[in-house]
Amino acid sequence: MRADIVRRASRTWRGSLAVALALVTMGADLGPLPCAGDDAKAAAPPPPPPAVPGSPAAPAAKVRLPDLRLATLKDGLRDARARSKGKATDADKAAKAVGLDLDAPAHPLVAHRFLDRQVFYVFYKTTENAFGDRSWVLQRIKKTERSWPAGADAKPEVKVTYLVEAFKTLGGVLKGEDQHYGHFHLGDFARREIVKEYEIGFGEVSGVGEGVPWPFAEGTLYQRIQPYQEEIGLYAKTALVAARRWSLTVSFDASGTYRVASPELGFDLPSTPLDPAVATPSPDPTSKDLVLEPGVGAPGVRIGESTADDLVRALGAPLEDVPAGKDHRLLSFARSITCNLDPAGKLKTVITRPGFAGRTTTGVAHGLARADVKKLLGAPEGAKADAEVWAYDGVQVSFDGFERVSRIVLFRRKG
Repeated sequence: MRADIVRRASRTWRGSLAVALALVTMGADLGPLPCAGDDAKAAAPPPPPPAVPGSPAAPAAKVRLPDLRLATLKDGLRDARARSKGKATDADKAAKAVGLDLDAPAHPLVAHRFLDRQVFYVFYKTTENAFGDRSWVLQRIKKTERSWPAGADAKPEVKVTYLVEAFKTLGGVLKGEDQHYGHFHLGDFARREIVKEYEIGFGEVSGVGEGVPWPFAEGTLYQRIQPYQEEIGLYAKTALVAARRWSLTVSFDASGTYRVASPELGFDLPSTPLDPAVATPSPDPTSKDLVLEPGVGAPGVRIGESTADDLVRALGAPLEDVPAGKDHRLLSFARSITCNLDPAGKLKTVITRPGFAGRTTTGVAHGLARADVKKLLGAPEGAKADAEVWAYDGVQVSFDGFERVSRIVLFRRKG
């Protein structure tokens, strides 16, 4: 029997971002992200499409380090549950094995427990402000497992494996939370430690993932380029630019002492209490005075009329100007807004990003409670009371796991 079972269900795609993307691309890239375990045998990646003539050998130097932040369990699990069609997900099953119910977690951000010589954890992170010359990023992972037999002088067994993966982004944000969960067993060992070292940012994988356009199958949001394997392989051929490094350490022993920690994400469990506020984006002070008008746009720009030049005159030089979907274009600006241009080059949608500190003309703002949105706008006809997205004429409002506004999307009114 294997000494551990490790599951890292891959990326969920939040409904709010899915709807925003549908408004951007009219249905492009709407497939769900795949799920696979860390140590599961993954299918080989499909051959990449032919190289785009003139594509650069490496991303442009003007890129920005991605920001990392924890997301709520509710946000991360929502779509995974929807895809399972009512059946328990792998994370639900692993949690149940240690007596946890993910529908009623003790903490909104991380669930964890040690029971019967096994440890379990699950959390979600999001990556934001990843601006560069393309709307996709790479992540590579080095995983080192050490397992100590009983005995004071025992030396650990060591196993090192490597993984490489790619994610699409929208306005510098991953198109789905990155789910991390583990279910490890001691087996016959007295102590175990698993250390994962991550790097995420812009880059290329020689011969596999190159160029500005998404180099993998159309309609996909995630690509596992190399599953965990002991041969370093494509990990060594991954050239990253402005990559953010972060780490995760899991350790446990036969006495029941355990630790799940990531200093970059701000948790060290169970020894140090985790403040739920770490999942709240920092407000962008430059957006404080920005007022958005549903169905119309932002000051100086109008949906259905404004061009890229108009946007630059009104909002300044973009942080990012990248292709999106079929013949669409995304321009992300300071003040925490991203604008989508349709194939005709006209403004189609205005999307707020995490940290937006402005409001709409109707008073809707990031961080506003759902109950307050209902007071301002009423409940949309036919929408569930706890739906992640409430859509109105000319504006869509998304809610996070704390039942607060997390995204606003403006689009043309009907008629």
